[in-house]
Amino acid sequence: MIAQLMNNWVCWAILLLAVFCYQQLWQQYLLGVLGQTEQQADISRQFSGVLIGALPLLGLLGTIIGLLDCFAGIATEGASGAVLSGGISDALLTTQLGLVCALPAWILQAAIRAKMTRQHILILAR
Repeated sequence: MIAQLMNNWVCWAILLLAVFCYQQLWQQYLLGVLGQTEQQADISRQFSGVLIGALPLLGLLGTIIGLLDCFAGIATEGASGAVLSGGISDALLTTQLGLVCALPAWILQAAIRAKMTRQHILILAR
């Protein structure tokens, strides 16, 4: 499985984007604690939301690429088990990786949004 991750450019793209998304979420959390303006927070949330939404889409792209490789292998080598299992394995791995990276990010983003909303309400109540 590790070899599949290393040899698949879509997996690398998902992992790099996930690292960037989590860095953005950490930055949002820190800036929320330090007191950024509501407009800055909104722009940052929208930007990270788009990036997080791209993670499962990259997984879907990997799925399509894996299935196309599978069908190309069938066309050239016939429907052998190795050709089918390799392409399907790549397809499922990228889908899984995209979702595994995106779901915790969405949860963290919601938690950060709730925390910032509570802080904003407390500031307004003063």
